[in-house]
Amino acid sequence: MKNVITTTLLVILAVAVVLLSEDLKEQEARIEDLVEKHNAHLSFSEAQMDILIDFKKDIEGIVEYLLEKRSFVSYR
Repeated sequence: MKNVITTTLLVILAVAVVLLSEDLKEQEARIEDLVEKHNAHLSFSEAQMDILIDFKKDIEGIVEYLLEKRSFVSYR
């Protein structure tokens, strides 16, 4: 009787390990997907920042040009 209980417990433990292993694999796949999405978002954000920096430089150039021409524009 003792062997039956031990065997049953070992079977339950083995099934639990297999189920947890599958769940862990799913979680790892989700984490990898989230990391890829995060990296793509960072790349997009960096591209947007580069565009904004270029716009800022363009605006500064226009302001400098207008100031050289003694326009009424004041640069702050």
